[in-house]
Amino acid sequence: MKYLFLNTSLAMLLFGLMCGKSQAVEAFAATPQEVSLCSALVFGGRDRGYMESLEPEAGWGHTHHWCDCVRFRYRAIRSIGDKSSFNYNTGQALQGCDYVIRAVPSGSRILPKVHVDKGLVLKLRGETRVAAQEFQRALSLDPSEAKAYSELSLLQEESGQRTAARDTVALGLQHNPESKLLRKRYLELGGKEPFPEPPARDVQAPVPPTAPPDSSGEPALPEPLNLDLQEPVIAVDAQSESAAEAGSQSAENGKAVTDANARSCRFCPPEEIQRRWIESFKTGQEKKPE
Repeated sequence: MKYLFLNTSLAMLLFGLMCGKSQAVEAFAATPQEVSLCSALVFGGRDRGYMESLEPEAGWGHTHHWCDCVRFRYRAIRSIGDKSSFNYNTGQALQGCDYVIRAVPSGSRILPKVHVDKGLVLKLRGETRVAAQEFQRALSLDPSEAKAYSELSLLQEESGQRTAARDTVALGLQHNPESKLLRKRYLELGGKEPFPEPPARDVQAPVPPTAPPDSSGEPALPEPLNLDLQEPVIAVDAQSESAAEAGSQSAENGKAVTDANARSCRFCPPEEIQRRWIESFKTGQEKKPE
């Protein structure tokens, strides 16, 4: 009876220790190591305030929840042998990702990466089908998201679809040809250099614009070009030049009179009187002192 009591007490003690261990969870607040982790993986080596000042419309004000998604996933990895702590940590991670997905603007560049991190949490929980859907959502938002292609290829490879996995990585290289991650995966899956490149785009010759038709239905004539035209040079002979000089001299001596003669004037004096005016004008010019 004494030994039975001791065995029962020992069993209860061990059970209590096991329960205490399974129920023990870390404090919710981020540790200094987790702050550094978030700075590196979420904020690109910066902090939330700095990123928010750069992109105020991207929704960086909500990304402390993204940090929760990342750091609780790493806690879940550490607690993978403790089912209770593991479930708690993965649950907190999913809540953090889901909050950001709901809160940030639909066009934010943050969203594809958050979907990738959510897919990583689901993959850790063994929910591979749902995880693949998250990676695909990330690619629908950003076709160049290298990590999404890499994680999809890992799921395909683990399920025995090695060729499909290589095709997935090849597609990723077409969208992100400089990705070192995708190049490494492509070689791991049996791919060879040169790496896949973006498909060539057909370059069409520019088509000149066509003027809209006028009221008659015919195409309108093109607008005249605004060119700097020069006056044409006309060659003249010596006789023509002499006549031109004589005409020019007459114009200087009696421009007003010749202009009057050139016009049909009803009230002009007779031609004889006009001739005398011209002669007197010439005489006055000759007698004018130097």
